[in-house]
Amino acid sequence: MNKKILISLSVIGAVAAIAIGGTIAYFSDTETSTGNTFTAGALDLKVDNTCHYNGGVCPIDPKNPNVITTWTQTDLGVNHKFFWFSDVKPGDWGEDTISLHVDNDACLQLVISDPVDNDNTCTEPEGVAEGDTNCGITTEGEPAGELRENVLFAMWLDQGAIFGFQGATGDSTECDNEQNGSYEPTIITEGPINEGGETWNLYDYQGAYLKGGETACFGVSWTVPADVGNEIQSDSLVADMTFNVIQHRHNETCDF
Repeated sequence: MNKKILISLSVIGAVAAIAIGGTIAYFSDTETSTGNTFTAGALDLKVDNTCHYNGGVCPIDPKNPNVITTWTQTDLGVNHKFFWFSDVKPGDWGEDTISLHVDNDACLQLVISDPVDNDNTCTEPEGVAEGDTNCGITTEGEPAGELRENVLFAMWLDQGAIFGFQGATGDSTECDNEQNGSYEPTIITEGPINEGGETWNLYDYQGAYLKGGETACFGVSWTVPADVGNEIQSDSLVADMTFNVIQHRHNETCDF
């Protein structure tokens, strides 16, 4: 009887030893970072414009009512014109405030290209002023006009405190269509557009560039001096204005 009890206890002890061995585990941990992603940034230029003519709003051309001279920020289309005037006379003047918007820091380049100075017809007073009854026109459609050299353009930072630029300071009102003394310096001095067009880089002004997410304003003025004579009668000046932007990051010297 006692021998049987001892044998039974031994069996139970063996089973207990096996059960304890089955619960053994090592410490462990797992950390997972999910959805690792690279997303390319964007550089999308938006432009808005406010146009003034002789101190008032720019007129609508009844012959081309779809032409837009004042608009809120958008991508430019064929109907967006900074300048669209069909009856300019000596003494006329105007001003555009152009705002630019980018979503990342960007270098800016303004290109005025393909200026064409047409002498559309030859009026008798124009021929007298030019000393040529044909106004210098030798071939129909020849660009023989005198308007380009007699329309004077200027451009400045209409930025006030320069919130939209890196590289300049001031403390006047931004985007107010007026140039406020030394706070908003001239960046294109008054004069005619070069015959072959012009290229201007914002970086050339104290290394400035457009700051992403902020508004950058420019004032652009033009005038036909009152002492210009009949030589510009019936002439027209046509040119393209292009704003180019390129990323500033890793391109600190703004190379286009």
